[in-house]
Amino acid sequence: MQRNEAEAECDAKAPLLPAEGPGAPHRVADGADAHEAIPFLDSPSYTVLLQTGLLTARFRKPNLESLDLMPANTSKSKNFCSRTAMCLMIPLLGGCWYDAMNMHFFVPAGCVQRLQDGKGEYHLAGPGHHRVMGYFWTRVGVPTRIVDGVQHGDRTVVVVEQGSVGLAWDLGQPMLLPPGVHEWRSETLRFERCISLDNPVIAVGPYTLVTVDDGYAAITLNNGKLTILPGGSVHFLDHRNWKFQKFITLKMQTDNLEKIMATTADNVIVAVTSTVNWRIIDVETASLMAIKTLYVGEREGSHAADIKKLQNDIMKQAEASLASFIGSVNYSDTFHVAAAAQAAASTSVGVPVPGQEKHADISDNPIFDKKMMNSAVHHANEVTKLYGVEIISINIISANPVDNKLTVALSSGAVASAEALQSETAARANAKAQLIEAKTAAANRLKEAEAEADALRMEARGAADATLIKAKAEAEAERLRAAGAKDAADLLASSDVAVDLAKMDKAGVVMGDRSKFFFGQDPGYFAKIMLREVE
Repeated sequence: MQRNEAEAECDAKAPLLPAEGPGAPHRVADGADAHEAIPFLDSPSYTVLLQTGLLTARFRKPNLESLDLMPANTSKSKNFCSRTAMCLMIPLLGGCWYDAMNMHFFVPAGCVQRLQDGKGEYHLAGPGHHRVMGYFWTRVGVPTRIVDGVQHGDRTVVVVEQGSVGLAWDLGQPMLLPPGVHEWRSETLRFERCISLDNPVIAVGPYTLVTVDDGYAAITLNNGKLTILPGGSVHFLDHRNWKFQKFITLKMQTDNLEKIMATTADNVIVAVTSTVNWRIIDVETASLMAIKTLYVGEREGSHAADIKKLQNDIMKQAEASLASFIGSVNYSDTFHVAAAAQAAASTSVGVPVPGQEKHADISDNPIFDKKMMNSAVHHANEVTKLYGVEIISINIISANPVDNKLTVALSSGAVASAEALQSETAARANAKAQLIEAKTAAANRLKEAEAEADALRMEARGAADATLIKAKAEAEAERLRAAGAKDAADLLASSDVAVDLAKMDKAGVVMGDRSKFFFGQDPGYFAKIMLREVE
């Protein structure tokens, strides 16, 4: 059966790239026409495949009704009438002749029946009752569900689910089918399988589709040349010799460093337990120098996330740097530090000891000192950066001497040191308290003397002020009396009688309360004295 006009018209309208030789696959052109031909391709995986030109919409049908199937052409009643008519036309042999010349069958809904005619051509009958005329028509198998896919000779019907692509081959060339129902008639085009796009690494015939998550990188070999694919996107490896090898994580890694035996500067053998934090900073360098990418005698991809070789190299270098660091530390110093810290913590009065203030901080422990440990990290990075790895930190969890007797001896010394430091600290605290008490008493006495001096100064200043005020008042009174006497004298000078009376008054003041006087002169002498006439 030849293809109908609808299929020919659909093929003519499909936007295809020109063929590149015999058997070259039909490819969808890039741009808006490609998205119109293959709608609903929202996944980045489909976008990458579309850009490569491997997806084809040539055989895609909009629905099941558009498939090129033999339509139903009869019913039970029509078949009965035709058989009856044949029996009437040819009595006795009519029924046998009818059965020999006609074949009846029924196809359920959603299924197709595979047929083959006498010419060797292949046909697919759609749902319904069918009657075909010809003795050489044969049915192949039983009705098959369309959604399960049908391959019958040169006829193929394929349904590709969303999230998958169909892989077909045409004369050795791969062809990818987008989601939907597809139908074709071809002697060379063969459908192989549907490929789900939910895996990070998908083999699509000779091609590989690689999805790299953020925080990772993919190592690939393109004809032996190392190629690094960054994370956060989908990548298409467009030929068979471009092979995916590994996923490499770029996230921070924390590994336990196995317990190692190291010798300190004072010849103490200690068992050290630690952790190492590291990350890959240069994927290309790490892949070239430290990561195994070639598999000989092993299935490719069997170690897709295996970086044990790189991890082992990092652990060995960290172990060497840690041993070098331990070799520069006096282990016995850790007990002196612990003793100082214990003494500082046990005293209620925090009195700094001259020259020993550093013992109060446990961070000065040489084994757990950050600055000294950073030197070990720097020493390790001098080597690890040569193969693209940075060690962020080496953290010591414990460092215990192997000899238990040595531990007991050092612990006893630490306890004795702590007790001695505690006694010394207590004595210094008592001296400090006495000194503070003496200073306080002297300060109190000084304040009392200053208060007494201030009181005396204030008292003297008050007495002086009082005397000055009194002298000023007496002087003012004298001035007032002198002024009054002067005014009185001026007034007396204006009258002789007043002058005489004033003289008598003064004489009376001189005599006071005495009533008798003896003079060697005549009695009139007294009157002269009173009147100041005697010289």
